[in-house]
Amino acid sequence: MSVLDRFRLDGLTAVITGAGPGIGSHVARAFAEVGAKVVVSARTQDRIEALAGEIRDAGGEALAVVADVSREADLMRLADTAEQAFGPVHILFNNAAVGSIGIDLEPFAGDNDIWEQAVAVNLMAPYRLAKRFVPGMKAAGYGSIINLLTCAAFHPIQPQMAYGSTKAGLHMLTRYMARGAAPEVRANCICPGSMSPDGEIKPAFAPHVAKNAIPRAGRADEVTGAALLLASPASSYTTGQVIFCEGGRINTLY
Repeated sequence: MSVLDRFRLDGLTAVITGAGPGIGSHVARAFAEVGAKVVVSARTQDRIEALAGEIRDAGGEALAVVADVSREADLMRLADTAEQAFGPVHILFNNAAVGSIGIDLEPFAGDNDIWEQAVAVNLMAPYRLAKRFVPGMKAAGYGSIINLLTCAAFHPIQPQMAYGSTKAGLHMLTRYMARGAAPEVRANCICPGSMSPDGEIKPAFAPHVAKNAIPRAGRADEVTGAALLLASPASSYTTGQVIFCEGGRINTLY
């Protein structure tokens, strides 16, 4: 197998949550381009149907499934639909997230609803989907779970208490997954920094971005390299790890 062939995903099926504009859609396109069958999910039907149609028009295989990942019934329907369409799921990319609030608010601005949603989406959804898919991954002999973190999981970025705390929990959950699902299934994280579809961010974030080693905002497509690495056999001996795609923020600012 050549070096580049090790990054191929031919014959594998990937489920991507939070596949609206941004990181999720770029990762879905990238996975499909290297051979994966992709199931894209989000709460907005028009967006994911358009994404799936775009992938199919480019010659890939894709299915759109509307789901609210805070609801267990929706998650199980997503899993069932993916397997009915494409067979065993080999790659789970947990991108859906909630809980981030305006950076100009006071530290305790988040209410109980924000916390409950953050726990349901940022922690419980990745756990529930992993629990559902890991047996099939083990039976297939291949599995990769990729969970998306945030810089606020490693250093307090006020007022992101709910968002950062639940993502910090997801980091530890990923390490538990890496141990509990080994050796057939690997579990890793990607930590993006301030990103947007086009690299433009709100003015309130500008002072934070200016302190990065790479002093600009990230584009959502700048996560795809890390995602392809972790999803593919190119990272077959890598589990329980975090790849930082944040312009050097954690290592230089904090």
